[in-house]
Amino acid sequence: ERSTVPFIPWGPASIQVALARSSPYIPALHKVSGFLLANHTSMAQLLDSLLKQYDQIRKRNAFLDNYRKEPMFRDSLDEFDSARETVQDLSDEYRACERDDYVNYSFGGGRPSL
Repeated sequence: ERSTVPFIPWGPASIQVALARSSPYIPALHKVSGFLLANHTSMAQLLDSLLKQYDQIRKRNAFLDNYRKEPMFRDSLDEFDSARETVQDLSDEYRACERDDYVNYSFGGGRPSL
């Protein structure tokens, strides 16, 4: 039995395919070649894993000595914390993408409960 690709409920259920000729400037090593560019909700798991690793490193203040020598980080490491917050927001948005009510999602406030 064939299984189908699960698509998000709020978007078009299709896969876009584009065919292109090989570059005349790059020697072809194989008869057939391909390239896949995908954006899917599994990114949330990857981002969550990165956040967990960051939190462990930040908790121990590991690998920060060289940064503290720079003027930007001499007084505080707020830039790192701000970047962590941005990655958390991105992860939250990817998780929201999986829901039927994503079209009502508003970045930064009024989000549907996850």
